[in-house]
Amino acid sequence: MTLLVDLGNSRLKWALAVDGKVGDLHAVDYRQAGFAAWLRRQWQTYATPECIGVAAVGAPAVLDDVLRVAQSLWPGVAIVKPLSTASSAGVVNAYRFPDKLGIDRWLALLAARRDYPGQWCIVDCGTAITLDLLSEDGRHQGGLIAPGVSLMKGVLAFGTEVLPLVERQADFGLGMTTEAAIDSGVLSAAIGLIEATLIRHPHYRLLMCGGDAELLQGLLTVEAVVDVKLVLKGLLICCEAGRR
Repeated sequence: MTLLVDLGNSRLKWALAVDGKVGDLHAVDYRQAGFAAWLRRQWQTYATPECIGVAAVGAPAVLDDVLRVAQSLWPGVAIVKPLSTASSAGVVNAYRFPDKLGIDRWLALLAARRDYPGQWCIVDCGTAITLDLLSEDGRHQGGLIAPGVSLMKGVLAFGTEVLPLVERQADFGLGMTTEAAIDSGVLSAAIGLIEATLIRHPHYRLLMCGGDAELLQGLLTVEAVVDVKLVLKGLLICCEAGRR
């Protein structure tokens, strides 16, 4: 059994993998009070994993908490923290300095290469929205980064005097209230980013992951595949490679 951990910009996601299959995805906002104690209660029911794969894009203090919880529960457990490299598992990194590519984006590329043959535009819809193009022969073509849905709403509320921080509204379209207009405007910005990229690269199919993937998928005018475990699947590839 492998414990797969993805520490993003606002949430911790994890799953157990057995016999090469990634199980149910769990997610929590790590900014809540008492996060480390809460996580320990969740994990203490698990048997000792063969190893723990960890991907982290931010929050070093939270990462330290997560590792302390793991090592207190399973002293001496092997921990794998992969880095983005020039090439791996059939994927060639487009970055001039490969280690500067976010590890979550790199892992998504590795999993897409293995599980989804063809040309893909991979979109991770989290705190940030990232887009990466992967050619059929496994060459990363580069990518885009923009604020995610919640972050755009937060910036509007923080940067203006009168605009509120709004929750998801019932309907998508032209708003009859300020709240509805913000919600649909932010969603339209995210959708426009994705669809504009596909217009410029028409031979690429759309593969989505992240917390807002299913929400945005339902509003797009193009077909999309959603795989919320994509980053963890890429992390498992690295863990399995490390055990060979």
